[in-house]
Amino acid sequence: MELTQLKYFVKLAEELNFTEAARKLFITQSTLSLSIKKLEEECGTPFFDRIGKCNYLTDAGKIFVEFAKRAIKEAETGITQIKEMKGIYTGKLRIGVVYSLHDIINNCIIPFTERYPEAYLSIVESNSVRDLADSVINGDIDLALTYRQKTMSHLLECHPLFEKPLSVIANKNHPVVSHNRLHLRELCKYPFIFFPYGIHTRMLIEQMFAENRLPMLSPHVEVNDASLILKMVETGKWLTILSEGIVNNWPNLKAIPIAEAAQNLCGCIIRPKDKHRSLLESEISDIICQHWNEK
Repeated sequence: MELTQLKYFVKLAEELNFTEAARKLFITQSTLSLSIKKLEEECGTPFFDRIGKCNYLTDAGKIFVEFAKRAIKEAETGITQIKEMKGIYTGKLRIGVVYSLHDIINNCIIPFTERYPEAYLSIVESNSVRDLADSVINGDIDLALTYRQKTMSHLLECHPLFEKPLSVIANKNHPVVSHNRLHLRELCKYPFIFFPYGIHTRMLIEQMFAENRLPMLSPHVEVNDASLILKMVETGKWLTILSEGIVNNWPNLKAIPIAEAAQNLCGCIIRPKDKHRSLLESEISDIICQHWNEK
């Protein structure tokens, strides 16, 4: 059994289409078919049911694909460690980031790539904290810059970066900035922009109003991009509620504390527990932590 066979098998299990899998593997369909046939013969069982033009994983295939993925990852980890021993840093690092923290990644990419010009970075943005956590657990990404969930999988380890309270964010010339603090019940007088329902920050806002036994604000606009929200708030027509630290790079905005006990946004780096930490992963984590500490 060869590693190449396992890679072909995993790709076919993902695509369930010989033509498409072969295209993405840059091989001929006959090469792929022969490889799968040899693998099935070696294991003594079919991994795919072929019904007409459709392919389905058999029960054996569903079981074996998880072992195949782990075998590929272990082999890649071993290759990475050997290269690091020789001082060769050409690995691939896959990073996930929640939308509202992508500015941090933007500022960290340059020093990282200057230090490791041969390394390959793959960066995936998401507006879902839960999806990022699942991607780390499933091995789709190596680490994620995100927010800490109240309940986190035991398969993850979390490295805290910051903990900042939610605040009202406004243009520095907006009338509300004259207040040292704002009460939640006063906010209904103003138009607000929020993330859509279901996004981590929005759910913390909902929870904050519920804990203070107040009706939730109905936003005039919903946007799933933090930068666009801040640009719209910058016009002075709208307010929003985000972490107070988000205004650090926005000189025209100001954060006004909330009088009631506000929810905290806890930024962190998450990664798989007990998984080997490559040098590249350690370096990008250190750069992110250093960047935040210097803010």
